[in-house]
Formats: sequence, C-alpha cells, structure tokens
Amino acid sequence: MRSFLHALPAAILLVGCPPAEDDTAALGPRGDCNPVGGGEHCLLPFPSSFFLAEDPTTVTGVRVDFGPSSLPINDSDLQTDPSYWNEKDGFPNLGATYVHFPDVSMDGVVGHEDLDAYLASDVKTVILNAETGERVPHFGELEVRVRDEDESLFIMRPVVPMEHGTRYVVGIRGLVDSSGATLDPMPGFVDLRDEVSTDVADLERQRDHYEQDIFPVLEADGFARGDLQLAWDFVTVSSENSLGRMIAMRDDALERVADGGPPVSFELVGEEDCSGDSPPTIGRTLRGTMTVPLYLDSWDPGSNLTRDADGMPYYNGDQDVEFTVRIPCSLIADPRAGRLVQYGHGLLGSQSEVYTGWLSEAANRYGWVLFATDWTGMKGEDVAMIMDEIGTGMSNFATVPERLHQGVVEFLMAAEAMTGDGALDPYLSQDGTLLYDPGQLYYYGNSQGSILGGAYVPLSKRIERGVFGVGGMPYSLLLTRSYDFELYFILLRGQYESDMDISLMIALMQMLWDPGEGSGWAFYMNQRAIDDDTPAKQALIQVGIGDAQVPTLGAHIQARAWGASLVEPAVRDVWGLETRQPPFVGNAFVEFDYGVQEPVEAEPSPEETDSHEKPRREFAGQEQVERFYEDGTIEHFCDGPCDPE
Repeated sequence: MRSFLHALPAAILLVGCPPAEDDTAALGPRGDCNPVGGGEHCLLPFPSSFFLAEDPTTVTGVRVDFGPSSLPINDSDLQTDPSYWNEKDGFPNLGATYVHFPDVSMDGVVGHEDLDAYLASDVKTVILNAETGERVPHFGELEVRVRDEDESLFIMRPVVPMEHGTRYVVGIRGLVDSSGATLDPMPGFVDLRDEVSTDVADLERQRDHYEQDIFPVLEADGFARGDLQLAWDFVTVSSENSLGRMIAMRDDALERVADGGPPVSFELVGEEDCSGDSPPTIGRTLRGTMTVPLYLDSWDPGSNLTRDADGMPYYNGDQDVEFTVRIPCSLIADPRAGRLVQYGHGLLGSQSEVYTGWLSEAANRYGWVLFATDWTGMKGEDVAMIMDEIGTGMSNFATVPERLHQGVVEFLMAAEAMTGDGALDPYLSQDGTLLYDPGQLYYYGNSQGSILGGAYVPLSKRIERGVFGVGGMPYSLLLTRSYDFELYFILLRGQYESDMDISLMIALMQMLWDPGEGSGWAFYMNQRAIDDDTPAKQALIQVGIGDAQVPTLGAHIQARAWGASLVEPAVRDVWGLETRQPPFVGNAFVEFDYGVQEPVEAEPSPEETDSHEKPRREFAGQEQVERFYEDGTIEHFCDGPCDPE
C-alpha cells in the first residue's frame, strides 16, 4: 500500500488558483460572492476555486478563503464566521457539488440507479480529474426536502472518493426544465463562455483561468464550450491538512502512555452466578476509569482543539474517562482466552449500548470480552451543544468534529488500557487465566459506530479486522435521507428562511466533519497506509436494505471506498463491487433484504418498515462476524441470499 506521505499526486495542480496578483491588482480585492453561479447565492456553484487563495505554506498551495459575508446568515442576522473553514487547503474528497437551476428536470440525468451512464458520450454532467482527465463516477439529484421547490438545489454526488489535493473540473450541459425546454446557461458564466467583456471584477478575474484551465479540460472530454450551461473547478483538501491533526494526536497520546497504556482502575459493577444450569449471558460487568491526554481547550461540550502557532493540537493536561467492560459467563465458567472486541455505539448515545441483549448473547455464544467508551463529540452530552450551534449561526460547528478527534483518542486509549498493564487487573481473569488475548483486538461498530469507526479503525495500530454494521459515508449524503435528522431539520428551518441556505450549511458541515468520520479516511481503511507502523485493515460491512436511519446508498459508497467484494449469493447487484463466492479472505459487503422498497429521491425510507436494527440481530450475520474475526475469512451463513423475511 502507498504510504500516507506519498498518497498525494506527484504534482499538485495549482492552476485552480486565482490569476497572479499582478494580473488582477487593477480589479481590486476579491468580493465575498461568486458571480459565476448567477448571483442567487454567494457560494454557488459550490465548492469552487473562486474561494481559494494562494498559500505557499499548504500542501496544495492554496487555502479556503471565504469572506466575512460569504457564508449563510440566519434569520436572527447571525452571520456564520468562516474562520474554521478557512483553515482547510481544499474541499472534501467525497463532497458533493451544488448549483441552482430554476425548474430543472432530472430527465436524462445520471441517477444512483444507473451509475454506468456517467461514462456515456452524451452525459449531461461530468466531474473530471484535471490531471488525468478521468471522469468521477457520480449521480445527480434534486434536494427534495424543501419547503419551496424554487430553492431546490441540483446536487452531483461522487460515489467513489476523489483524490486528495487534486483539482477537479465540473461541466453541465443539456439540462431541461419541467416542460422539456433546454435551460439557459447561468448568468455570469455565459459571459465567460461567450467571451463577453463585463464590468464585474469578480467575473473578469476568473476569465484567464477559465480560458486556460477549465474550458480546455472539458473540451478534451467532449464537452463543447458552446453547449455548457455551467462549468467551474475546485481543489480537494490534502491528506496532511485534513487528517494531520488526528494523526499527530494519536502519535502524541501513544507516546505519552507508552507500552503499558494509560493509568487505569477497574470497579466491579455487577457479578452474576455463572455456575447454574441456566446462567445469564454476562457474568461480570466492570467500570474502567482511565487517565487520557486531553487535546481540547476544555473538557466541556462546545470545546475546540488546542492550537499551537502552526495550528496543530497540543497536549492540555489529562482527563479521567470511563469505559465499560462486559465479560460473558461462557468464559467465566470455562476460563480461557476469548476475543477482545471494542464496540462503537450509535447516534448520540453512550457506551451503555454494550448492555443490549443481542450483543450480550453474541458475546456469550462466541466468547467475546466487550468494552466500550463514549464517542466524545457525538454522545448524549453533546446534544444540547449541537442544538445550540444550529440556533446561533453555526460559526463553531467545528466543535463537533474537533471533539470527535478527542473521542478517537479516548477509543485508542481504551484499547491501550485493555491490552496494556490494565490486563493485569484480577477482574479480567478467572482462576488465574486472563479471559482474552491482549495481542488480538477486534472492532465492532453499528450505525454511528460504523460511520465514526471508519475514522477510528484506520488510525488504530492494534486493530486489523473491523465489522461495520448499518453505516455509510459521507454525512452530507446521509442526513437528508435519515429520519434521525428530523429534529435538526426542524431547528434549521426555524433558523434559515432559505432552503438553499440549509442545503449549503450541510455541505459546509461536511468540510469540517471529514477528519472525524469515515469519509475523510476513505483511502486509509485498507487501500493505503498511514505509515509503516499501522497495519492493513480488513472490513466486513453488513447493512439492511430499507434502512431509514443510515441509507444503504451511503453504505455502497463505503464499500466501494474500502474495496469490498459483494458476497455471493447476493440479494442484488451493487454498482462498482465485484462479486466473490465464499469462502475468501478480504473485505466484504453483505446486504439483508427485508422487502422494503427504498426511495429513489433523497428522503428516508418509511419509519414503520425501518431495517436499521435488524442485521445485527441476524444469527447468520453474527456467525459471519465470528468467522471473520477468526482469521479474516468471509463465509456465507444465509440459506441462499440474505432475505430473512
């Protein structure tokens, strides 16, 4: 695998930067709004190189440069401060692109059910790698969850991750309105396309860039200049800028606790009698308290990462953090080394999810010692903070992914506690036998635990095999398709009169979320290595068709990003995944079909038929997990395709 330091292209294409300052000095300072998108919204089209400024200190040579009034303002006249966004040296590598065409029809646009069409010679939309000319697989859709149909944005969503630190060119042609008439090109853009001189400084400063670096790339792919209704480009964020803080925190924390792990103590919470004829599933429950390095400016919700002169987080003392350990009766009654499994909990929940009955039964059946801590940043205690951010302009939304950075450190430290000196605690043994092998650690995350586990597992130096249930990526695709987001939708609608503002705020959230969830780490699960000391990963993904909380469309993106194979016999084909007949060793994707018809548009499946909780409870799925943990082998335990109902 390629190392982290060599994951970027050999040469960053800086042609996405604005023209040299001496060429544009006469035009005055750049404004806060891009006129190319027709002037209906400052940010459109999004993302765009218009909002990049030259910066020789970054890997890409540019930095995001939103102006003081570029980002949405809410109905209380609170302007979103761009400071945290302007720390990025590009845009998300799984982020969507957004434009606004009034009364646009989806007729003839590539949809997520016909992804092969992105290669067609007459395709209406294209995203091109400006260096290689390669097309990015994607689909187009309208944001349908709007109050005003006139403010529905046209969205192009990549279905595989784009390269970090790379320039991409977007072209749109042939879109029609609801009557079938071809839409006019975007005002502003048409003046650049048709070489019409204007007195709009922020158009004129882009003219040379379009002539040299945008129109030629599109024409080389068959997108004739005169057919274009809109075109623009953007640069994706570098690996170093996006992920460097988290890697630095990991390395610093591991160095501080060394081989013995963090200071830890255990308290007995519950002890059951495992000697009877009908013993309970869990025989011993412990509360662990570990002392972990802190990289936030405070421990409280709403805190942010510390920043040194270079913008990197630094150690800010220690914090005591609790975690839970659950030991099954099967190991206590017959002392031996079982499997050590770290569990990742669901949306805004807590470590108490390890008390659930299905997980306790599986742990007892297979001899799993479970342990879990909270996802700081997206745990129950963070709910009020997230709601407050929505109500106060979102300027500090960075607190969510930055606290998630700390949460990942806590997951890392819990693993070190259980595999280090903490394993010497007598509560973790029975009759002198340690009840797990500290040299083998496995991960199991469901829902949020799968989404955030996509960031945690690539970082772990101990985990080699992880199971990811009912997850997906990126958040910006998942949210509007999840009924879990309903409350936050209501809050956003109470703060923003414009539906376009809400859509763009979700897009802006993704810029900050990237390093705290799986999408930012898409290449580093098992396609590339962070460094020589971080082992390659194997991933097993299990999902349920008709999931109303985390749509399987996001899981398909997750599976493609991780190079997973579709396990035969499958309930349906999944574009971009090869099928493999088990047994095989590698990364795998399995869907369970509960007879639910998934929506075509960007909205949730019906709540009453939600399949979200079902796959993890399937005995065939649990058998597959245990076999995968054993040696990475993928087996199939369903009787034919996995369609339990």
